[in-house]
Amino acid sequence: MGADFSRRDFLKAAVLAPLLPSFLAACRRAESGRVVNFFNWSDYIGKDTLPNFTKRTGIQVRYDLFADEEEMFAKLRAGARGYDLVVIGDYLIPRFRALNMIEPIPPGALANMGNLAPRFRHASYDPEEATVPYLWGTTGIAYNRRTLKRKPTSWWDLWDPRYKDRLSMLDNVRDCISVAMQLLNIPETTNSEADFQKVRDLLVRQKPLVKMYSSTSYLNSLVAGEIDLAMTWSGDLFQAAKDNPDLDYALPKEGTYMWVDCLALMRGCRHRQDALRLIDYLLEPKVAADNADFVRYASPNEKAWPFVDPVLRRDPRVYPPKKMMDALMLHHILDPEQTERWNELWADVKVA
Repeated sequence: MGADFSRRDFLKAAVLAPLLPSFLAACRRAESGRVVNFFNWSDYIGKDTLPNFTKRTGIQVRYDLFADEEEMFAKLRAGARGYDLVVIGDYLIPRFRALNMIEPIPPGALANMGNLAPRFRHASYDPEEATVPYLWGTTGIAYNRRTLKRKPTSWWDLWDPRYKDRLSMLDNVRDCISVAMQLLNIPETTNSEADFQKVRDLLVRQKPLVKMYSSTSYLNSLVAGEIDLAMTWSGDLFQAAKDNPDLDYALPKEGTYMWVDCLALMRGCRHRQDALRLIDYLLEPKVAADNADFVRYASPNEKAWPFVDPVLRRDPRVYPPKKMMDALMLHHILDPEQTERWNELWADVKVA
């Protein structure tokens, strides 16, 4: 793969290729046809998942892609219309609900809701279960075993001058600021200007070492051996490791965050019942297992676990053991004022 062709572009093509007949057929049909307009991350669905749904139900799926969840949120908040179903991160759910952008899943509407593991029911980010957990993972450090003399063990490794121009950071406000706060023993709940200044100073101190801030193209650089270390999301690394088996994943000793991506109905969606049918289909154990295996993220679907690839199911980097699971943290839910302050801080770091 050339350096100008990102891995997510490759995966996008791989996922979309078998779906194109469905897309084209859906586009040829008028809006009166049975269709679900689905907005999701670019490499976040099994290649057969949606075609098999269409074969079974006759419901077409128009699949639109995003590569950054804050941009997705801004697009929808600005008035983008036509989506029935969207995948949103746990920390975004309260923001969507506060702005009345999503419709709660009706109680009893999903026959397979009970397949979810108890840990993922009535969670702090969505106690009323307005959304449905889809996939989950962790934030950690990707590294190249062949080029590094030692395995990274700490978030501080991403501040090590030895890796100047050989490391990348996610272009993600929540993850980058949270890690800096973690290293400085500052709680995510802080409203202190002094605390925000310390976080800014730490991230700006790191900036000369960073080759790129990216949540997408950095994977291609990892595969090509152009960088040795990267803040990453777990499943992205496992996908990249298919192309470069020297790549591995570490959870820092300071602890890290887990996140849950959820399925949500858009407010006023035109194909509500068919979208609910798609959600229920995605909750079927075998469907959920095959989907999780393809994208290399963990499934919150407890009934799906017996069907998950045994190699993945035994991999503690994908499905951590209980002790490690208990140590994983969820991001604090920020209020609008805190959210604005975090976004301002990240923008300031990026231009410093």
